[in-house]
Amino acid sequence: MVDDEQLLSLLAVAQYGSISAAAEHLNRGQSAISERLRKLTDQVGEPLYTREVNGVKLTPAGASLIPDIERLRRVLRDIDSVIKRRKTLAEGNLNIVSTSLITNYFLIPYLSRFRLEYPHINLHIKSGERYMHDVAAGDVDLFFYEGNSDIPELPDYFDSIPWQDNEIVLVTPLNHSLAQRTDLTFEEIKDYSIIWREPGSGVRNAVEKEFKKRNIILERYIEVADIESVGSLVSANLGVGFMSKKVLTLRSDWKVSTATLETHEMICLNFMAAPSPGRRSRVLDKFLEWIQDPAKTT
Repeated sequence: MVDDEQLLSLLAVAQYGSISAAAEHLNRGQSAISERLRKLTDQVGEPLYTREVNGVKLTPAGASLIPDIERLRRVLRDIDSVIKRRKTLAEGNLNIVSTSLITNYFLIPYLSRFRLEYPHINLHIKSGERYMHDVAAGDVDLFFYEGNSDIPELPDYFDSIPWQDNEIVLVTPLNHSLAQRTDLTFEEIKDYSIIWREPGSGVRNAVEKEFKKRNIILERYIEVADIESVGSLVSANLGVGFMSKKVLTLRSDWKVSTATLETHEMICLNFMAAPSPGRRSRVLDKFLEWIQDPAKTT
């Protein structure tokens, strides 16, 4: 069977251009790297590289292995991260990645009480949409994301778990003509400027789906990057917007009103993505038990 160190040695040679440079990168002697490459060549049954004046060059057979070896290296790094993460978690660390909306309007009460109960656990929280795609899954214990939103591709051992759902409401400026309406139709809204978040956000996806179902095309809108901007711009009478009802109840500082829409299916559904039970630490299990108990925020 091919040894992963043999394959990674070939990858290092391809990246650094010589056996000596690969040996330095891998913290091994040149003779050890040469021996690995010799054994790999024997198993493949044809030359994998040729020596040249300025180093080595991969043969077509050697080059054909590189994409698969790069995937292998990513998997090995992920496994290494999982092992290291489990070791540190046993000492009391929890790594969370969440959208800013969920952090600011849903997670804070849970985090506050969990920290009071378990002050020895270090909470590492990366809040913001860019972290959803920029972090390695092996370094994260728990992802929080909005339903229907774009999320990173997660390893097979991660499970998505529905967490909370909340009604999506229409918000208007205080003195707007639609404020406090109780019989508003989606058709009427298309004549007003809509303030909403960027494509891919959970609330926007749900709203667009509802309009599409009615064959309504929205042509006037202002696009912003976060829910705070939606509230501020609606308060400034620049248009009407959509948001989770829970968000609205927590922002009494916004000068907005609401209108009741005709029957719809717009729901803000939040999810958690966590490693499957066999890969979780005791700290993560405790937090999942905690965060799924509504009584913990009372």
